[in-house]
Amino acid sequence: MVNRAALLWCGLLAAFLLATPSTADAATEDPAPSAGRGASASIVGGRDTTIGQWPWQVALTAARRLAPGTLASRRFFCGGSVLAPRLVITAGHCVANLTKRQIRTIEIISGRTRLNSGRGQVARVTGLRMPLDGTGKRRYRGLAGAADWDVALLTLASPLTVEPIKLAGPDEAAVWTPGHVAWTTGWGITRAFADRVPAKLQVARQVLMGDGLCRRSDGIAFQAARMLCLGGARGHASACSGDSGGPLVVKTSDGYRLVGLTSYGDGACRGYIPSVDTRVSGEQIRRWVASTALKLTGENVVGTGGTAGPAPNWCRIPSVFGLKPAQARRKLKNHNCRLGKVRTDPWAAGKAGRIIGYSRLPGWLASPGFKLNVWIAS
Repeated sequence: MVNRAALLWCGLLAAFLLATPSTADAATEDPAPSAGRGASASIVGGRDTTIGQWPWQVALTAARRLAPGTLASRRFFCGGSVLAPRLVITAGHCVANLTKRQIRTIEIISGRTRLNSGRGQVARVTGLRMPLDGTGKRRYRGLAGAADWDVALLTLASPLTVEPIKLAGPDEAAVWTPGHVAWTTGWGITRAFADRVPAKLQVARQVLMGDGLCRRSDGIAFQAARMLCLGGARGHASACSGDSGGPLVVKTSDGYRLVGLTSYGDGACRGYIPSVDTRVSGEQIRRWVASTALKLTGENVVGTGGTAGPAPNWCRIPSVFGLKPAQARRKLKNHNCRLGKVRTDPWAAGKAGRIIGYSRLPGWLASPGFKLNVWIAS
């Protein structure tokens, strides 16, 4: 299993909240309009965009009164999406460890391309809802950097006037099956271990991968019923800190639909490691979101009738472990891929001349004609 990490930007938030009187509970290449030729799993490798293209995107920040004079970009810690004028959806791990009092110190910023611009609206959070089991305990679980049932709904003190987004409905499942292109947005850091978020909203292109890819990467931590497996067609971008809770959307004939929330990924933000989103349009989580939103707002937040074209004919990386390069070349060709550089590893164990490693995991959906680099034993 790779080094995984829930993608939360929390350092400054923790400092702000610890300054308040209460303490935290221990909780348990078809670009979108104006997006340019995008990258993949998240904002590492993405491009500048505008809030007008993705109006439902919001930022979760520590309240201004906790740090007077501090820029919004320094108080920012997670992303989210507007489902209704007084309702925002985000990742559970962004808020699971906060007390009720601390939840009320969160502010939602909407309508801004640049976090520090002062435009748009700011709304105060008044409440938090997370899925509960039959005994009344939260279903959210964090384990080894992964997060299950990673979803939360935030209620607001004042309505937001931006366009909300709907979850993909049960009759729209075909628009976000493996191989379809999706888009993610946010202000998360644009390189691993950076200490500042970008000035402008970022957008990145992703490919919905098959569940088997993340099962091979994460083992039992990956729960397909509530998680989505993602990666970039060229593998040069990744989800990274600060993007947590932000939207993953697909384009349909009836507009965009929300299918995922940025949840967790490789701790070093490496693009060739798949990322994982909360599967908010999957049956289990969609049902909870829809029923809770209806109780809180009286609104139906689930879309219907949207369609999309077929998924592109990707290079589907096959397993070539143990093959000779000539054998691998033929197998890759049958999967719309090509053999790239062949390097020799003098220290590797294995039969001489046989492949002992390669640059993408089997099951990765790469750009057609993608060149797979391999290593052979000497």
